[in-house]
Amino acid sequence: MVRTHQNQGLHFFRQIHHILPIVYSEKDKLGLFYNYTRHMMLVKQRYQSANEYNCRTVQQQKTVIPFQSMKALVLKAYNEDLVMEDLPVPSPGPLEVLVKVHYCGICGTDLKIVGGKLPGIIHLPHTPGHEIAGEIVALGEEVKGLSVGDRGIVYLYTTCHDCELCRTGRENICYNLRRLGFELPGGFAEYVKLPAYNFCKVSPESKLEEMAVLTDAVATPYHALKSIAPLKEGQSVLIVGAGGLGLHAVQLAKLAGVRVVVTDVKKDALEAAGRFGADLLVNSAEVDPKKAVLDWTEGRGVDVVLEGVGRQSTVSWSLYCLKPGGTLVIMGYDPPNPITVNTKDMHYNEWKICGTRAATKQDLVELIALTEAGKLKPVVSTVLPFGKTNEGLAAVAQGKTLGRIVIKVM
Repeated sequence: MVRTHQNQGLHFFRQIHHILPIVYSEKDKLGLFYNYTRHMMLVKQRYQSANEYNCRTVQQQKTVIPFQSMKALVLKAYNEDLVMEDLPVPSPGPLEVLVKVHYCGICGTDLKIVGGKLPGIIHLPHTPGHEIAGEIVALGEEVKGLSVGDRGIVYLYTTCHDCELCRTGRENICYNLRRLGFELPGGFAEYVKLPAYNFCKVSPESKLEEMAVLTDAVATPYHALKSIAPLKEGQSVLIVGAGGLGLHAVQLAKLAGVRVVVTDVKKDALEAAGRFGADLLVNSAEVDPKKAVLDWTEGRGVDVVLEGVGRQSTVSWSLYCLKPGGTLVIMGYDPPNPITVNTKDMHYNEWKICGTRAATKQDLVELIALTEAGKLKPVVSTVLPFGKTNEGLAAVAQGKTLGRIVIKVM
């Protein structure tokens, strides 16, 4: 039997599995399986060129698109505001859907995109936005299990489903992946097309502005705790940074019965972490965070550190909050600045430093169930109209938000 990467997190998942309802009916499951297997066959040709894969004719669709143009925010020059433009509405291919974007979250990575920190990945002009929620308005002719009018959120990674990583449950690091809002046009637009496989249905009662946040801000710490550094009940975790990732990491860790300490430099962020159940709050601008954590653990250190900043200034002390044999998980990154560590200390303590990248689609399906069961609360600080997206980006850059700012597109 092949031991997949996801199997490592089964203990964490089983701790919360009993509260997961049935997400899809048997009919839906058959349709999704059909989409998946057909997608595996068709996408093998997709690398001929991005245009060949993405450009389809209207005649290929089950549903006629009654509109030809849409509003989209376009990055035309780095470190400049996004520009509202009229663009053609994309046409979905045989196994794709066209989604009317209702909401799209603003992520810190969007700032990296606008700031030109991801060279080689982003090609201008470009439409960012990857935390997408909306409804299907058109279907490719071979899509099954989905219908026009279905509401849902978008798994942002389009993958090959065929490489060794995809076949062992690690599609989030697929050799051939592309991402909505990165290599592909994103959700700061009225419409976006994507593989049917990537559309995850939600219940009619779900608030789409909250569900949009699941796709990254919640999915990233969930994947870290489930698959990268699984924790058992009674163990401890240090969460560095109580931002969009950190506040959701607190909730997920508490669901698993884990003791949680959170550090941040902002009092309001720490207070929010406390409301979600953090056991110890440390303002690292006022006290020595390493000493506070070691005092709290009686000198032993924590089992896991979730590092949401990705900078030398935070990794240099948070690593020393680990107990021997502990794991530091890098959830955030700060290109192009490197991080250095003392290899002697790594050697003697058997510490592990791991990266974690977004999540799998299965992670996202599980998070939908947790949220709809009332066990998880996506943290949305503000909902802004589409025309104020640049103001939202500026607010995130200035650190003026708790949780996520979400844009109401349509």
